[in-house]
Amino acid sequence: MSSIYVAFSLAMQEWGSDVGVSKHLFKVGFTDESPEDAIKALNDESYAGQKDWALAGAKLLEGLDQLAVMTRLAERQKVLDPLYYPKIKGAKDIVRLDQRKIEANLVIKRTMEGGDSKVPKLKPANIAEYIIDSMV
Repeated sequence: MSSIYVAFSLAMQEWGSDVGVSKHLFKVGFTDESPEDAIKALNDESYAGQKDWALAGAKLLEGLDQLAVMTRLAERQKVLDPLYYPKIKGAKDIVRLDQRKIEANLVIKRTMEGGDSKVPKLKPANIAEYIIDSMV
């Protein structure tokens, strides 16, 4: 059974912040193996020129195909163009996120569950959950 996973690289996020793209850059991928093995493969091949990829979150997919989910991702999130940013070396699935949208989503979700309405500090797990929920 395939899984969808979200990975992040601190070096990639630092680069994004330095060039003014966004510090919230994440890689979305699919694997038939475990997500940890997929992250190891990303680091081994130096995906997008980075070797410090870490797993932010993953979810098993049932009944969804990769093409449909990636199409939905491109409609809902901003995907970096590898031709415009040669630093990412042809990586076509690096998404740029808007911090305010993620924070608003978390506040609404927590408020609907009866929690407090404070803006939380974003963690990679929160962002991965946001990305996966918006695609599935």
